[in-house]
Amino acid sequence: MLSTFQKAVLGTIAGAAVLIALVISAKGSTTPVSLLTQGPSALSTPTGTGGVAPGLVTTGDGTAKVKPDAAIITVGAVAQAGTAADAQAQVAQRVDAILKRAKDLGIADKDTRNAGYSIQPQYAYAQGQAPRITGYQATQQVALTYRNVDNAGKALDALVQGDVAANTVSIVLTLDDPKQAQADARTQAIQDARAKADAMAKTAGITLGRIVAISDLSASAPSKSLYGPIAAPMPAGRDVASQVPTGDLDVEVRVQVQFEIQ
Repeated sequence: MLSTFQKAVLGTIAGAAVLIALVISAKGSTTPVSLLTQGPSALSTPTGTGGVAPGLVTTGDGTAKVKPDAAIITVGAVAQAGTAADAQAQVAQRVDAILKRAKDLGIADKDTRNAGYSIQPQYAYAQGQAPRITGYQATQQVALTYRNVDNAGKALDALVQGDVAANTVSIVLTLDDPKQAQADARTQAIQDARAKADAMAKTAGITLGRIVAISDLSASAPSKSLYGPIAAPMPAGRDVASQVPTGDLDVEVRVQVQFEIQ
């Protein structure tokens, strides 16, 4: 019988023999061998067997100018009362008036959505004492999609004047469906990337091949904020109505294109 110590010595000798055999095998091979390789991800893949082909990469930018066809009008109501229920009831009345005025403006139910609702306690603070609740504030915001963009100024006035009692209003001009404008801008962007690649290839004395990869680097849909929040309702009976110049939206697209080099 071998003792535990003898078994350990024999195990060490056997492991050393295997290590020496691996080193000798590696020296006799034309391919480097790493004893630390843990799987296929640690091996480099040569070009032509799944690796990244060499090429020329450029970015291109395109801009399509288009008139906005929708205005997102966000109207808010705020109410304070001694109890949460009273604050909630008051803000509900104001929002009800806002929604009725929205219907008068021709805004459909599908273009009306809630954009925020909260009821928060209001505190009084005194040195050396715990905060004391003095009342509650209810806040609700409603987002309205108004499609008669040319009359957006009149819509703003209608939503904050008279008995509507809205406390805040803001407006963002946008496109109801930006896909066509984005497609036009994307075409420009790819053409721009091709022009840049042709210029670089000419300077470098190389010939471009086919496109092997395209990535869309665009961030978001186009929009334009024209009105900041209005802290209080605008006074009724004004001689001059609110003006909302629409202008054009810039629909911007950026692409990255990779070309083969022949």
